[in-house]
Amino acid sequence: MSAARMLFLLAAALAVAGCERKVDTIAQPDSSNATASIGQPFKDRRVTNPFPQATQLRLFVEVGYTETGKPILSKAKGVQLNATQRKAFEESLVIIAAPEEESACFMPHHFFRYYDARGKEVGDVAVCFCCYGVGASGSKALEPPDGAMLSADYQSVKALVAALGEPTDVLCD
Repeated sequence: MSAARMLFLLAAALAVAGCERKVDTIAQPDSSNATASIGQPFKDRRVTNPFPQATQLRLFVEVGYTETGKPILSKAKGVQLNATQRKAFEESLVIIAAPEEESACFMPHHFFRYYDARGKEVGDVAVCFCCYGVGASGSKALEPPDGAMLSADYQSVKALVAALGEPTDVLCD
């Protein structure tokens, strides 16, 4: 596990208090108070082709943990998405104005991992269906400016996950 992933998971674990479910669609916060780094109101924008170097996208779902805290995956090698599924997933991603208040739990259990032609992981997008949060690493296209956040069309992502034969409501207790 990379140091960046370990730090990401540690930060998520420390933020576990205050988890609440959000609405099941793209959040539509009042963007009048959010500003991009140049001081202009932020406009929602779709993410396009966040990992152009990736030749493969796989979904991994954590369904539990061992006694030592190691994640248990529903399928050890994940589920590979085809080109149509990859496009549908990427089209669900959007950078939106950040709401004034957010859930602090972000403990994702769905990981969309991108791999290059050599099989090396180049980045990932983590989705939490418990608090409706999205996090990512490895792509500048997924880094929101100040006053914004990465989000998704959660209904579309849930439908995609279900179509891939994976559960969506896991470990949300």
